[in-house]
Amino acid sequence: MFSKRKYAVATMAAVSGCLLVAAQAPIAGAVSAASGVSGDVSITNTETVDAKLTADGRVSSQRVYDQLVLKGDGSVEIDNPVADGARNLNGFGGVSVRDGKQRVSTSVKGEKAYRTVADYDGELPVDVRVEYRLDGEKVEPKDIVGKSGTLEVTYHVRNMTGEQQDVTYVDGEGRTRTSTMAVVVPLVGSMSTVLPANFTNVQSEQANAAGDGKGGTLLSFTMTLFPPIGADRTTFGYTAEIEDGLVPEANMSVLPVNPLTSPSFAGGAASYKGGADSGAELTEGAATIDQNLLKIRDGAEELVAGILQLDAGAGELKDGTGQLSTGAKKLSVGARDLNSGAWQLRDGAAQADDGARRLSSGASELRAGSAQLRAGAGQVSDGNAALFVGLQQIAAGAAALWAGSTDLDEGASLLVTGAGALDDGAQQLNGGLGALADGTSDAVAGSETLSAGAIALADGAEALDGGLEEAAKVPAQLIAGMNQLSTGLDQLASGLPRARDGAGAVAGGLTQLSGSLAQVITGLQSVRGFSNLIADPEERQAFETTVDQLIGGLQQSNAGVTSSMLPALEQVVAGLQFAIDGVGDQSEPASLRGGAAAVTSGLELLDVGLVAARIGAGDVLGGAVLLRDGLGDLAGGLSDLDAGAGALLTGAGDLAAGTFQLRENSQMLKQGTTELSHGSGLVSAGATDAAGASGQLAAGSAQLAGGANQLDGGLAQLAPGAGELANGTARLATGSGQLAAGTAELAPGARELAAGAGKLDAGAGRLADGLGQAAGSAPQLPEGAQQLSDQGTSQLKNVGNATAMDYGQKYALIEAGAERAAELQPYGSPEGAVSRAAYKLTFAAEDGEDRANLVRGGAAAAIALLGLGGLAIRRKLS
Repeated sequence: MFSKRKYAVATMAAVSGCLLVAAQAPIAGAVSAASGVSGDVSITNTETVDAKLTADGRVSSQRVYDQLVLKGDGSVEIDNPVADGARNLNGFGGVSVRDGKQRVSTSVKGEKAYRTVADYDGELPVDVRVEYRLDGEKVEPKDIVGKSGTLEVTYHVRNMTGEQQDVTYVDGEGRTRTSTMAVVVPLVGSMSTVLPANFTNVQSEQANAAGDGKGGTLLSFTMTLFPPIGADRTTFGYTAEIEDGLVPEANMSVLPVNPLTSPSFAGGAASYKGGADSGAELTEGAATIDQNLLKIRDGAEELVAGILQLDAGAGELKDGTGQLSTGAKKLSVGARDLNSGAWQLRDGAAQADDGARRLSSGASELRAGSAQLRAGAGQVSDGNAALFVGLQQIAAGAAALWAGSTDLDEGASLLVTGAGALDDGAQQLNGGLGALADGTSDAVAGSETLSAGAIALADGAEALDGGLEEAAKVPAQLIAGMNQLSTGLDQLASGLPRARDGAGAVAGGLTQLSGSLAQVITGLQSVRGFSNLIADPEERQAFETTVDQLIGGLQQSNAGVTSSMLPALEQVVAGLQFAIDGVGDQSEPASLRGGAAAVTSGLELLDVGLVAARIGAGDVLGGAVLLRDGLGDLAGGLSDLDAGAGALLTGAGDLAAGTFQLRENSQMLKQGTTELSHGSGLVSAGATDAAGASGQLAAGSAQLAGGANQLDGGLAQLAPGAGELANGTARLATGSGQLAAGTAELAPGARELAAGAGKLDAGAGRLADGLGQAAGSAPQLPEGAQQLSDQGTSQLKNVGNATAMDYGQKYALIEAGAERAAELQPYGSPEGAVSRAAYKLTFAAEDGEDRANLVRGGAAAAIALLGLGGLAIRRKLS
């Protein structure tokens, strides 16, 4: 069986360690100099309660030891509160106690110590209950002695100093709050016990274990009995396999500490204060972020509205650029066709100018021929008059012939000769008149062809003038449209950079928001590290779960910002930049604005060319009208000339026949005078007929002269018209050349416009697509900002506030407990002294020694009684 003496060394070591800790751990902070002290003297007062407890934790006896230590050089007159009945431990002298206070009046040079002891009937600051189980059954300590099996020992320790009091602290929003809380005196403690060698397979989750050097196991337990660093109660113990069992002695020391100054706990207290400060900073930062998020939400709503408007405008721009692209392509094709037609018009105008010049030259030559014709007709008329006179003379000669026959042979000969000559002249006249009739017929046909051509030319010139008049309206409309387009492009070029910069600013704000969220996430991860300061596992788990949820939500929000919102805005910025590059500047030919400027210049040149062409076409029209009218008059004169030539030709035929007959008759007259009378009659008749034919010839020649005069008049009108036609065709050729040059410049501009419109259409398409995506995802931005505010920063602010309140409460609890640390001295200390307190609890062993001692005491008493009885008997016998 084990004796208590076997554990004396361990008990003394535990007590020494407890007192050493108590001596080194002042309860209060810095103190002022004690009153009643002269010189340089420091005072330290330690009160230690030594309690004896049974093995199951019931108090059996208590004593209080008071130690007053004076150090320095000076004199002291102080009152030290002590228990009634205090006894001096430094000598046999008594202790001067009055009204519960030890009076100390002494001079100090070096160190002096005063120690007293007294019974203590106060309450211990802790309540300890010990529970024993042997093989799972709850047993009393005495039932373990001598038994074998599995022993399980559990200690339940509770801090009994708690009092309800109001504590104040500051929440995360800087407001002072007050809560009623249970404030305990901060207590720390340790317990040690030595398990003998018959305790094997020792197990403990709470103890520090070591060998005692004698085959036993030394177990040491520590306790932190104050929240929030610890708890106001704790449970610890051990299990072991035992043979011939017992309950060993255990020694526990408990002492109050100031957690604000204690080296072991100041860091933990500072951590709670840091947690409160971090919670306040987190609350403030979350509130700031929440305000900024709400600003971002408002700005994002405006951005969404702008993007939606921009998206609608981009759709309209896409439609407009599609129409512009289609129209530009049509304009390019039309400009190319117009250029081709202009070149054809220039060639045709050149040909018309050449024909008009040739017509003018031919008209001049024809007028000269008509003058000659008119002169010839005059000569024919004069010849006809002379012929008529001659025929009259022939008739007179025939009468003279009829009257006189003496000169008949000579006259007949002359007549034969004259008739031959006349017949030859008549034949020549007949051939000339035939040629004249053929020429007048050709002239009539040619004049009709010229008239038809002049009419067609006039109609074409009139149609050309009308077409050019309509065409002249197009450049003005196109120029007005291009001016509007240029104005719109200028406005677009001005607005697109602002839209791009606005989208870039929102993207930058989102990037800053992402960085802020990352900082908040980092701060929350740091805050999560404070969870190890929470003693309660359930509270610690709840705190960690809440912080993890917040971190996960913020990470998800941050991921949504970086993976969805920022790429969409970057596409918007890229699309706007593409549109800006496509719009470009007027000095850039490849840009929309440069193409529009080039098209406008080409249209202006086209407008000038069309005006010139229209003037030329007007001149052509005037010349064609004059030509048409002159050719009409020419055709009429030529018709009259043809009719007169036909009549003249008929008369000439008759004249030829008459002269031939005259020739025959004169020959017959010459052949026979016998037939003179008959021949003279025939001559008279032929002369008469010749006179009639001559009259007809005179009438035809008169008609020929009139037709020649009309022809000359028509040609007089034709020649100026042909000249004006030549001038008009020359101006038409010049205008068509300018038109061709304008259309030549218009065609590249139209192609550039078509290309620029195609780029604008493509850019508008990309812009519309990008804005469509942005419009689809942009509403997520204010919704995400609101959701992030509702579920993120607002919750974060609440968590920060809750964290600040929680850590603020706990730090306030630590401060309140620190203020109560000095209360745990049973009686108190002199004013200005450094106060310390310690409680030593010794749990008695249960090893059967008490029963053995009782048996030995009973046996000794019986022997003593027997001895006394024998002595009395001997005295009686003696």
